[in-house]
Amino acid sequence: MDPIVVSYQTPDHDLDVVARHIFREGLAQRMLYWKNISLADEMIYLSTCQRATWIFWGGKPELLNFTDAHVKRGPHAWTHLLSLATGLESANVGDREITDQLNDALKISKEMGMSGDESSAVLSDIIRESRRLRTKLGLADGTASIATAALRHLENALSLDSSILVVGFGPMSQYIARRLHKKGYRVTLSNRTESKIGRLGNELGVSTIPLEQVQQDPQGFDALITATGSVAPIFTFTQWKRISKRKPLRIIDLALPADTEPALQQLPWINRVDLGVFLMETDINRQRRIEISSQAEPFILGASQRLRKRSQDRAKRRSMISARETLSASWDALEDEVKNMKAFTPDQYAAVQELLIRGRTLSHRALVQGLEPDTHLKNVAEILKLDIS
Repeated sequence: MDPIVVSYQTPDHDLDVVARHIFREGLAQRMLYWKNISLADEMIYLSTCQRATWIFWGGKPELLNFTDAHVKRGPHAWTHLLSLATGLESANVGDREITDQLNDALKISKEMGMSGDESSAVLSDIIRESRRLRTKLGLADGTASIATAALRHLENALSLDSSILVVGFGPMSQYIARRLHKKGYRVTLSNRTESKIGRLGNELGVSTIPLEQVQQDPQGFDALITATGSVAPIFTFTQWKRISKRKPLRIIDLALPADTEPALQQLPWINRVDLGVFLMETDINRQRRIEISSQAEPFILGASQRLRKRSQDRAKRRSMISARETLSASWDALEDEVKNMKAFTPDQYAAVQELLIRGRTLSHRALVQGLEPDTHLKNVAEILKLDIS
C-alpha cells in the first residue's frame, strides 16, 4: 500500500500558513478526528519548525479539505519521503534532525493507536535508506539547520562572557544549550516543567530559573532563545511594557507559532529576531539543494522503487495470510459438516475424508500459486453429492 503525503512547508507556503497547521495541544483528539474523517487505516503526523506533514495509509485524505496543501501519491510519495528523510527538503541541506523528528512522530502515532505494522515498516525502511543516501551524496556531516543559523547569529553578536537564557526542552533547545555551554557562554535554562530542565542543568552544570519569573522580568540576560511548543506567545508586550529600562536583550525566537509577540520590538531595549529571518538566511542553500537534489535523483528513484516493491510484497503476504486463514476456516467447517453426516457407510466416510484432505492440500497450493483450484477439488463436491440411500 502506497502512503499518501499531505504537507504544508516553507518556502512553498508562508510561515503563518504552516503555523496554522501545527498542533501540539489536544493532538490525540485531532489525530483521531483526522483518521476517522479520512477513513485511513494508519496515519502519522509530523510537525517541525518548517512543515506540517500528514502521512496516510489507505482512505481518502481529501475528505479533510486541507486547502492548498501539497499532496503526493504513488511513486511521488515514496520519493518525497526519501528526500525529506535525507534532508533534501530542509533549509540546510542534509539536516540530521529530521530523522529523529520522523521517529518521534511515529512513536507518538503508535502511542495514540494511529499507526501499525505498515507505517512502522515504511518509516524504518525510509530512515535506513536515507542514511545510505546521505553517505552516497556526501551529506553525512549535515547539521541542524535553523539551530546552526541561530548559533552563528549569536556568535557574531555576543562576546563569550554573555549571559544567555534558553527556554524550552525540545531537541532544538537542548542542542543549542549544549553548544552554547561548550563554547563557553554563561547559559541558564527555563521551561514550564522545571524537572526536565533540572536534569539537563545538572548534567551541564548550569543554573535554571522558573519561567514565570522570566515572564515578569527578563532580568539581566544578554540574549533569550526560545523554542517551545506553546500555541500562544509566552512573552508579551503587556508583560514587559512596564519595564522602562533594561540592558539590551537580544531575543531569538525559533518557535512556530512564535513564543514572543512582534510588538516587543517596540521596547527600546529589545532586539527581536524570529524564525522567518533564519529561514531567509538559510535560503542561500537553495541553489545547493537544487544541485544536490539533481545529483540525488537517480539514487532516490532507485531506492523508492525498492522500498515500494518491499511494501507491495508485505501487502501480498498479509493478503495471503488472511486468505489462508479464511480458506482453512472454510475447510474446517466443511469437515465438521461431513462428521455430522451419519448416513455414510464406513467406506464412503473414509473416501470423503481422504478427498477432503487432498482437497485442502490442493486448494492451499492453488492459493499460493495464484491458480484456480483444479479438478481434484471438483471431485470433492461430487463425492459430497453421492446418493447415500
